[in-house]
Amino acid sequence: MAGDLVFITGATGHVGFAVLVAALKSGYRVRASVRRQDQIENIRSHRSVEPFVANLDFVIVPDITAHGAFDGGALHDVAYIEHIASPLPKPTEDPENDIIIPAVQGTTSILNSALKVESVRRVVITSSAVAVVPDAALSYGDSKNVYTATSRVRPLPAAPWGDYSSTYRASKVLALDATDRFLAERKPHFSIVNIMPGYVVGANELVSDASSAGAGSNGVVMAVVMGQKSPHARPASVVHVHDVARIHVAALDEVSVPGSKSFLLDSGRMSFDEVIGIVTKHFPDAVKDGTLPLGGSMPAAYQRLDVTDTIETFGPFKSFEDQVTSVVGHYLTLASKASAT
Repeated sequence: MAGDLVFITGATGHVGFAVLVAALKSGYRVRASVRRQDQIENIRSHRSVEPFVANLDFVIVPDITAHGAFDGGALHDVAYIEHIASPLPKPTEDPENDIIIPAVQGTTSILNSALKVESVRRVVITSSAVAVVPDAALSYGDSKNVYTATSRVRPLPAAPWGDYSSTYRASKVLALDATDRFLAERKPHFSIVNIMPGYVVGANELVSDASSAGAGSNGVVMAVVMGQKSPHARPASVVHVHDVARIHVAALDEVSVPGSKSFLLDSGRMSFDEVIGIVTKHFPDAVKDGTLPLGGSMPAAYQRLDVTDTIETFGPFKSFEDQVTSVVGHYLTLASKASAT
């Protein structure tokens, strides 16, 4: 209920910050965990947060994989937990310690700490669409099978992990499996809801320079905009960051949203190369003067994702066109500010 205390991990990330702002706007009190002291002021002083600072406090958790990382008062008086912190796919020489362990142990760490806090009623976890689709289908597409939020990848992935994209996908599969096992074995006093988006696309409010506007999932848009031609197909599942944040917060409603279930998020069939037409339509001047060079391309690997339950529960998604204009509009705003200084 509005006014209750929500604990949010990963508040300095694209999704985490969007969820934090959405929770504050919905009337919740928020306690955000950060890794460093300097991150507190970056969040507190943000224009989207300033009107709500009276309802926001922080706790520093340097390592979410540490045993008891969220013990010792971090969850005191918390009614709801939004666990969003998890590694993004990135090149690494140590995939086990940089991606697999933080994803899995970060999840089990906060679940085990929540067991010790009677006030916790629900935990919402940012999972992923890649957690329920086999790696081969994500890489090459799958027109035969329909994947739902109750689908599970079997056998479970194991080392050697392969490239960083495969490692990231494996981390999501294993984190979801750890959550399933926690529910079955520990039978917690709280419910768990898994939110499973594809690529999360939309302006990242924490980004303040144009060169970073394409960081993370927004790269699938900005790569095409900036003329990059990808030889590899990407899973063609996208959703607006505002929808992800909206659904995370709506999932806290224990009356409207059943507990201990999962929801896939996908805004519908699209092609990454649609970016060119969308940008030409909405930003013709920036295309004409070369600010947006276009000319890029990115093959799409399609999977059949059933999001019927999600739409029935939370309402429709914003379109891919909305996602693209959000990212590119933000990029142009930042680029304009930089050129004016």
